Amino acid sequence: MNQSSNTAIILGGGIMGLTGIRALAKRNIETILVYCDTKDLATASKYLKKSFLAPHPEKQETGFINFLINLSDEYSGSIILPTDDEYLTSVSKFKEKLSQHFIVACNNFDVITKLINKSFIYDIANKSGIPTPRNRVTNDNKVAIKFANQIGFPCLIKPSQSHIYFKLFGKKMAKVSDNDSLEKELVNAALQNLVVMIQEFIPGNDKDNYSYWGYRDNGSFYSEATAQKVRNDPPGTGSPRVQVTKYISELIPLARKILDALDYQGYANVEFKKDHRTNEYKFMEINPRINRCMLQAIAGGIDYPWIIYNHLKNGILPEPVKCEDGIYWVDIGKDIIRSFQFRKIEKYSLKEYLNPYFNKHVFAILSLSDIGPFIKRLISILIK
Repeated sequence: MNQSSNTAIILGGGIMGLTGIRALAKRNIETILVYCDTKDLATASKYLKKSFLAPHPEKQETGFINFLINLSDEYSGSIILPTDDEYLTSVSKFKEKLSQHFIVACNNFDVITKLINKSFIYDIANKSGIPTPRNRVTNDNKVAIKFANQIGFPCLIKPSQSHIYFKLFGKKMAKVSDNDSLEKELVNAALQNLVVMIQEFIPGNDKDNYSYWGYRDNGSFYSEATAQKVRNDPPGTGSPRVQVTKYISELIPLARKILDALDYQGYANVEFKKDHRTNEYKFMEINPRINRCMLQAIAGGIDYPWIIYNHLKNGILPEPVKCEDGIYWVDIGKDIIRSFQFRKIEKYSLKEYLNPYFNKHVFAILSLSDIGPFIKRLISILIK
């Protein structure tokens, strides 16, 4: 394998892939994008050295893996960085084979499968002494309905594979308020052969959701930081559209416990929600790849894409750095649209709405130095 290659192959051209491309390109790393959707906004980034349209990693898995291996003719020894779950699953499954040609930046498949299968990861969290919402995975609708009535409505229907569920239904999960809506969601999931979990809904607002970021190597932790969500899309159950860096010391030992239990290696984003009924931070999920809001950590002084690259490529672990508090990450397009759409639900004052824009912030996509991805996204919204 040619270890002199100064190239990173980014898999996936969404917000996460774009974040990786911009961060590494600014470190003078040549970035190559492999994508399977022509709508991917990162294809318009000026920082790309080259991009390749590949077979779909789930629908055409063998073709996708062979496509990557063929790239080794030119890019042997490069870092491969999956930035979306559909790429991550396939790459981790064939990590040993791909590692003959590349440096693969993901955990082994046995760890990834535990994260994909929600029942495994919540069992691990419970055994590690980490508070979690009450939950149950079942294909039996009667059992699901009985459990939902035990934990009380509203409750959540969460898929074992969130990215597939999102592409089919346009949402990460479903919040149901009664037996009828529960049965409807269960039937819809069953028709798509999706395994789902019934989970207790923890009351509260978007600001009760928190993120931990960190890098683990052989039992030691590096470059840890935390953040608080401000506004979600949709409110209550969705992905962040605004988030702010904020040091929450209580999250760090909880995140470390579950990552230790998994013997997780590399970068991880661990999600929590505070339950004010018990005053506990409850574990929600782990994102074992670059996540949507990473750009604010980079702005705060912790460049995770570079940490991943520099460690795996050069064997260099990061020096201690504290992430700056008070940096907002804003998905401006979604924030404007959803703030109008949900104004009667969210009831933000004008000051609350504008606060992220008048403080130090970074935009998820919009960048005056790399305007192409934002224009591409805007066009895709207008022609829908």
